Amino acid sequence: MKFMKKIPFNCILVLILLFLFSAESFGQNARTITGKVTDSGGAALPGTNVIVQGTTTGVQTDINGNYSITVQDPASAILEFSFVGYSKTQIPVGNMSKIDAVLKEEYTGLDEIVVTGYGTQKKSDITGSVVSVSNEQITARPVNNVFQALQGKAAGVDITTSLRPGTLGSISIRGARSLTASNSPLYVVDGIPLIASGIETLNEQDIESIEILKDASATAIYGSRGANGVVLVTTKRGTDGQFQLNYSGTLSNEQMIWRSGYMNVAEFMEFSRWGAYYASYNASTGLYSRLPGNTPTLANDATINYFTAEPTAWQNIQKGWAGSTWDPSLVETFDWLGVVTQPAYTQEHTISASGGTKTMKAYGSLGYL
Repeated sequence: MKFMKKIPFNCILVLILLFLFSAESFGQNARTITGKVTDSGGAALPGTNVIVQGTTTGVQTDINGNYSITVQDPASAILEFSFVGYSKTQIPVGNMSKIDAVLKEEYTGLDEIVVTGYGTQKKSDITGSVVSVSNEQITARPVNNVFQALQGKAAGVDITTSLRPGTLGSISIRGARSLTASNSPLYVVDGIPLIASGIETLNEQDIESIEILKDASATAIYGSRGANGVVLVTTKRGTDGQFQLNYSGTLSNEQMIWRSGYMNVAEFMEFSRWGAYYASYNASTGLYSRLPGNTPTLANDATINYFTAEPTAWQNIQKGWAGSTWDPSLVETFDWLGVVTQPAYTQEHTISASGGTKTMKAYGSLGYL
């Protein structure tokens, strides 16, 4: 049988006193911090998170923005205040027992200014469907007109360009509305609606931004003219400060990098001779009335309609028979495809000047395309 050694009563009493002393000291280090959280305008921010940095201790402000939190180590503790849409704020506790915090608004890309037709608004305040294209996006690549610059930049906007010389493309916002009437949108440049033409005559270097109104709100501003959507163009303006002179230039090269192989005149003639040979087959006799394509004669060529139908072509073919025998190297081949697919060089130069004072501003530009 084992016997436990009895602990003296004096030792038990000492242990109890030490426990009470340490608990009292721990309670003396803790401090309750109170305060109020407001925005820069003085309005209370209910629901603000207040935490002791580096710990899991935290509370939220009440409906009046007030809070109360217990901090265990005030000397080194830091209170962190956070709320959606506002920048985080850290305040050391130190010797303070009341800490009021003021949170500043955190500005993001939603505060971008967008032209809506009846003024300018923040992007976050717009309820309609608006697409905004900046000058950096428009001038990101060399183009011949604004239509080409907008391609792929606006969702829900179909932009087609024509490759035929002297013709321009078109803009269709959210598809076609009518089978017979026009589906073109209304173009407004610096608040002035355009009637005779679109924006293809504008120099893309002079455009500050383009906004496209795509929903029914466009009709509330411009009436039935905006039924197909509205394209708002804001051009550059002079600014306060020193006189500025800017130059922008581009040089681009376009050429066809792939094309199918084509027969020359001699190859086409041999092809035609074989075609005429097989077409002359007589099923009843099993014979051909023409010579094969690899044994040409001038008399046989004179019976082929492809060769004699055009006098100029027949004269060219006769050059191959100049030496009484067929010489395909004497027949001229004109490269029509090479004529229409020559490399195209496009250059654009723009010089702009701007400046002004508080009472007067001026902007001007000269472009060459």
